[in-house]
Amino acid sequence: MKNNKIAITYTTSILILTFFISAFLFQNVSAQETSGTNVVTNADTINKTENPTIKDLIYENKGEITSQTVLEGPTVQTSFSSNGTILNGINSIDVTEIGTYTTTPRSNGVVYGEGQGVITGKNNEIVTWSSQEIGIITPEKKIKFNGSIFFRSLSPIGNLAFLDNKMGIFTFEVDASKNTVTKVWDMS
Repeated sequence: MKNNKIAITYTTSILILTFFISAFLFQNVSAQETSGTNVVTNADTINKTENPTIKDLIYENKGEITSQTVLEGPTVQTSFSSNGTILNGINSIDVTEIGTYTTTPRSNGVVYGEGQGVITGKNNEIVTWSSQEIGIITPEKKIKFNGSIFFRSLSPIGNLAFLDNKMGIFTFEVDASKNTVTKVWDMS
């Protein structure tokens, strides 16, 4: 019973955190899309914010959607692969990634998603991740997600070990040609 209460409290905390982070990021996206002028991007806002809990960019990648499957009802499972760079201070580490996420439409063009994936470094270092995200579909047929991500390193030492138990916020975009772009900022 105690473990159930801890699990419920943890899940509730994650959902609340995801809501507030997504609301902050969507506010900036909405301002950009409606103003029609050059404004500061989400990435610039996050990197320059006075909020001490959002730290440096730690991961970025580019990839492509590799498959999509309709699950129950309107829920879609999407898989992708990408190549990217993990940033650890002044060091950058080239990595590959595979991931899968599900999306379920909600009202007003919003989609809710959950994902999981594996990042692999050159020396076969492995980091897994899980995420929760909220997305919107733009008039250009892009899907833009904002969410929270949790890393777990399977390598106790090495270049990617610093990601163990690290939390981040991210943006993930998919264009009409099924190309993906991800950026993750440190929140731990």
